[in-house]
This record gives sequence, structure tokens and C-alpha cells, in this order.
Amino acid sequence: MDPNRIARLTDQQRICLRLVYSHMTSKEIAPRLGIEPNSVDQHIKAAMRVLGVGDRRTAARMLAEHEGAWAARSLVYQSLDVATAPDPLTFPLPTESDWQQRGTRAAGTMREEQAAFEAAPLHRPPIFPPPLPFWGGRPGDLSALQRLGWIFAIMLAIALTFGMFMAGVEALSRLGRALA
Repeated sequence: MDPNRIARLTDQQRICLRLVYSHMTSKEIAPRLGIEPNSVDQHIKAAMRVLGVGDRRTAARMLAEHEGAWAARSLVYQSLDVATAPDPLTFPLPTESDWQQRGTRAAGTMREEQAAFEAAPLHRPPIFPPPLPFWGGRPGDLSALQRLGWIFAIMLAIALTFGMFMAGVEALSRLGRALA
């Protein structure tokens, strides 16, 4: 890594690369800096040219290494909406005297530290999953046989619907002839 190249980066390019290093997209960086996403892209592309690299993550990593942030920050992305593990000192385990003071606990209750380790209910995947990505599924999760089953089921539903529609039209035409 050439320190002269990093010294040629502008402040705006450095800010953009730092935010790229923290796993932000151009659309997320733009409102923070009060500029357009295309301007963010231009700053990052210019920084990539100055550093002589082919992608934005490498440029961001080079700046982070130069600034000493490499050891301080992991590249593992963690969403802000994921809760951190509770401090064990925050939720101390109850002593025997605590249980005696409270009495026996109800069958459906549990301590907070037990809730994190409660086994998830066993869930078997459905035999005939829906063809669209409902309930956490993906469009490509169906096997060829399941896809053919859905095609047949949709064709059957269309035929039944069309038959009921035609029966209704015929009933209305008979009613119209009987009244006339």
C-alpha cells in the first residue's frame, strides 16, 4: 500500500470510503452527506482510481488499514436492529430463597435467561408449499413435482371457476326466457 496515494484522497472521498467500510450503500451514504447517490458513486470511483483498485470494498479496506481501523473494527456486518446478548450480571439467577419467597412458578412461565435457550418448536416443511415466497420461502424452493402439482391445481381451479361462471350465465338466461 502506497501512503502517497492515500494522501491524495480528498476529505469527501475519505468520508465516503469510511462509510463504505461500515457496510453502507451509496443510497444510505447520500442523505448523511447531503448529496445525491450518484455523487457518492463518483467520489468512490475517483478514490478507486487514485488508489488503483477495482472495487469499493478494497478501497475502503485500504483506507481503514492506513488509518489503523483494521484491528479496531470487524468486517462482519451486524444489523442495528439485532439485540446484543444480555450481560449475565444484569439478570442474576434466582437463589433458592427467591423461589421460596415467590412460591412455585406457574407452568407457562420461565425466567428471562431461560427464554433465550428455549427450544424452537419442531416445524416440518409443508408437503405442498405455496408457489410464491410466503412464510419465509423462496421462489426456487419447489421441486419439479411440486411445480407440476401447482400447475395442475391452478388449471383445475380455473376450470371449476369457468364451469361455475357458465352455469350461472345459463341459469340467468333460462330465468330470462321463463320471465319473457
